[in-house]
Amino acid sequence: MDKIKTVLIDADESFLKRLNSLLANFKEVEVVGTFENANEGLDFILKNELDLAFVQIEMPNLSGLEIAEEISKRETDVKIILVSQYSHYAVKALKVSVFDYLLKPISIDELKTSLQRFNTKYKINLNNRELQIIREMSNGLSSQNIGEKLCISRHTVDTYRRSILEKTACQNTAQLIKFSLKSGLI
Repeated sequence: MDKIKTVLIDADESFLKRLNSLLANFKEVEVVGTFENANEGLDFILKNELDLAFVQIEMPNLSGLEIAEEISKRETDVKIILVSQYSHYAVKALKVSVFDYLLKPISIDELKTSLQRFNTKYKINLNNRELQIIREMSNGLSSQNIGEKLCISRHTVDTYRRSILEKTACQNTAQLIKFSLKSGLI
């Protein structure tokens, strides 16, 4: 799986260092830029192919909400996670279609959950049939039973299962079910 190319934008240098340090715990994440200046951060996002941006809401010159609005107007696939000390911006964040909203101080568990959701939704790229097979597997059905239920052969189900395990980097069905539950797939 490709690394999640990430940029961090926050006027607080100490928070940038802390978030960068937290993200270092996730081998799938590559921080390609950190910015204290919101305008420079937005410019970087618009000129580079990125996957994810952690953006502080309250910043001088340009707010995180304004950055999210500007990005949503452009032809870019970057997803925004807004960061704030205050929950009252959450409704506005939803209106500008951000991927997630995290409250400071961010815990490693919150970060892990958000990154798992991002990975599942945008990087793993499971198709509808694969998601359907995962749901049936979680109900305890065998490949033969799943095939009969979905009107496909057992061999086709087994091919999907191998593909799903490869895409999710899971070693077996138990790991896949645990991953699927944590990621909200089932």
